[in-house]
Amino acid sequence: MKTKIISFIALIMISMTAMSFMNKATNKSNMLIQSIDNTISSTELLESARIITARLKDFSSEKYKVTVIPEKYQIQVSGINDKNLSAIENLVTQKGSIHFYRAYSQSELFEHLNGNNQLFSNLNNKNVKSSDTRIGCVAAKEVGKVNELINSTGQNLSCRYVWSDNSDSTKVCLYALRLEHKKEALLSGGDLESVTFSQDKTSVYWHIDFSFKKTAVKTWSDITKQNINKSIAIVIDDKVICAPVLRSVIESGKCSITGNFTENDVKLITAFGNHGELPVVFKVVR
Repeated sequence: MKTKIISFIALIMISMTAMSFMNKATNKSNMLIQSIDNTISSTELLESARIITARLKDFSSEKYKVTVIPEKYQIQVSGINDKNLSAIENLVTQKGSIHFYRAYSQSELFEHLNGNNQLFSNLNNKNVKSSDTRIGCVAAKEVGKVNELINSTGQNLSCRYVWSDNSDSTKVCLYALRLEHKKEALLSGGDLESVTFSQDKTSVYWHIDFSFKKTAVKTWSDITKQNINKSIAIVIDDKVICAPVLRSVIESGKCSITGNFTENDVKLITAFGNHGELPVVFKVVR
């Protein structure tokens, strides 16, 4: 996942990693996916097909055919363009779980851990400021080693560690997410009313606009009031997408991210945000 230079309207970005999906296929093709759980109901399978169809429609104007094969707990997607193969795989297999967390800065986490430097000593902090929400970075092959260290220290009920995505990078960065009153997140994808995107006419930058439901507007406003100059991390499927710092109170229930996303990035994030989570997890079998 490439590091992105991002700015928020009402939220100023200090760190950004965004999903990047590169495609190298050469022909239109079919993709067959199967639920990893063979006990799912026909209702769940049909709902998954509905969500996948809606995501595909959001992503591209091309015509895809989505076919349910109930006896095998499978769904087939036909008519996939060569350049979109990797992106389509993400659309049809990623659960699309979106959450918003308050993120610790490096200095805040050090204080929270009572000065225990063991975790930091296993991360590369050379280019990371103490105010940064990236706790540190490592080569992708070192993630397992750091996870073992985190697990060996026992469960921290007020902190959750999450990595950035490494789908197109050899380096990943660790974030420490704050659990509020033992809740998993401040807000979730279920609190979103809509997600849209557009491209700046005077630059190459893309915009992603989040709008929260009326029931979540006050919560979002309270979050911004209580966390001025603190980071709010946006997480999709347990991968940190960005961690902006709140610079002002936002009472409208809306926020806009602007930056050097790819077109696929904004389309994928929009498709996930508008159509909810898949009820089951799928894997590609052909």
